Amino acid sequence: MSDAADAVLVRRSLSGSHEAYRELVTRYQGHVYGLAYSLVGHWADAQDIAQETFIRAYSNLDQLREPERFAAWLRRVTFSVAMNWLKAFRPKLFGRLDGRVDPDRLEIPDFRPGPVETLEKRDLADAVLRAVAGLPPKYRVPLTMFHLDGLSYEKVAGFLDIPLGTAKSLIHRARRKLKAALGAAIGEEITPMVQEVFDEHKLPEEFARRVLDNVPPVSYRQTDCTYAAALTSAMQYLGEDVSYEYVMGVSGGAFRLLWHGPWCPSIGCLQVFGEKVIRTPMACLGYAWEGRIRTGAEGERETFRRLIVESIDRGRPVLVEGIIGPPEYGVVTGYERRGEVLLGWSFFRDAAKGYYRRDDWYDDAGSDAGCTGVIVVGEKVGAPPARDVLRMALELAVDLAHTPAVRGALQGVDYVAGLAAYDAWAEGLLDDASFPRGDLEVLTFKCHVGASVGLCNLLDSRRAAAAFLRQMADAAGPAAERVQAAADLYETEAALARTIADVAPSSMDSEEKRLTMADPALRREVSGKLLEARDIDAQAVAHLEQALATY
Repeated sequence: MSDAADAVLVRRSLSGSHEAYRELVTRYQGHVYGLAYSLVGHWADAQDIAQETFIRAYSNLDQLREPERFAAWLRRVTFSVAMNWLKAFRPKLFGRLDGRVDPDRLEIPDFRPGPVETLEKRDLADAVLRAVAGLPPKYRVPLTMFHLDGLSYEKVAGFLDIPLGTAKSLIHRARRKLKAALGAAIGEEITPMVQEVFDEHKLPEEFARRVLDNVPPVSYRQTDCTYAAALTSAMQYLGEDVSYEYVMGVSGGAFRLLWHGPWCPSIGCLQVFGEKVIRTPMACLGYAWEGRIRTGAEGERETFRRLIVESIDRGRPVLVEGIIGPPEYGVVTGYERRGEVLLGWSFFRDAAKGYYRRDDWYDDAGSDAGCTGVIVVGEKVGAPPARDVLRMALELAVDLAHTPAVRGALQGVDYVAGLAAYDAWAEGLLDDASFPRGDLEVLTFKCHVGASVGLCNLLDSRRAAAAFLRQMADAAGPAAERVQAAADLYETEAALARTIADVAPSSMDSEEKRLTMADPALRREVSGKLLEARDIDAQAVAHLEQALATY
């Protein structure tokens, strides 16, 4: 792959090849690192900028219109990241640029400090350190912890076992003493200078950072059930030879159906069915597990952080609900600053798919919830025999089919479920008042929920059901014929779902086609086909019940 052209590697990366992007990183990491250092003049900062550059480049790779010009595009991304860094951390130097930067011609003003300025800065830094060393311990210790370790007032107080007000008071007094000791040399603001000096002496990033390489990405391009896809990614990273279809089968994702009267887009969720859709696949895969659902209890963020860091340290990705986008599952693959910053794969990344790096992962300013749940994969305890795996999967499938309603604890939404969901969905299509003619916004939303979410989930799940049952049929013993018959029916249902999708407009169709959702005749046709799908599904479930009767 090292001889492949950039354009080929870019296209493979866009198709989901993590190895292709790693090759691009290997090919250009020296270029990016060298350019970043030439801009900021500091090795550690250049490493941070290089890392952020490759993360941002991957997240926005679909914006590269000419893949063969990847190198030139990556150079501009590096410049952008470096300029943002300078603006945030070296505002005076950034101000001296005065917009005079041309990344294509490499016309950049020499804004790095000259020899005299460097010497003056070094002398001042030494003076700050001497002044800190001269402080009484009761001032020196909390001040050093605050600036060197990057701790909050609360964490300083907790670690030293002193009241919060005392911690704040000691740090503020320490700064006043430093300013008095340094005099006019420090200027008006003591805090930025002290922080900058301590920043030069922080532990290396690797001390508080760990990232698991090559965790398979998750994407709506290949899958529709976020929980099953996230669990598949984690299992494959741990060396398990399992497919998405297999995980869909043992988790119940292949047999689910949800509907919500007001047409809620979260009808693709699996986790609303509760612990059974976590407990069953973990048992079938042969792993212990630990889960936490967000309750808002005191100290919960710290509990989540600890669980994630400990799992990554053991070399195990973490399944998380939320962080980016709605409360759907993704995979945390690493952390920085001992879990204050998380890295991982999400189905949602700034309204797109990709890799993220977030420091607001618990309380995301861009959403209502942030991280709402954590599932930690524990030690491997051994998978049961295939026949027992099939039994557990069939029991879950039948249970989900006959569960008429369920309430999403986090979403606070009541869903119609299982076979009853087909009836509710079909009935909802016949409510003419809900489909106002000419109202593109309302009709587009109905297209999104009905076709882009509902039908895509039905198609994805029933295809997976057929594949899983065929894979496991040999383990069914005398019930193998029943299992194969159910697989045939699920394949038929998937084909019918494809036919319905060809009729029902999706949110990606033209405005003209989306407006046809108001047509009663079209909706009656779709409604009738959904009832056909229900009948096929009911026949498949009957075969599964008969197969279970042989156990």
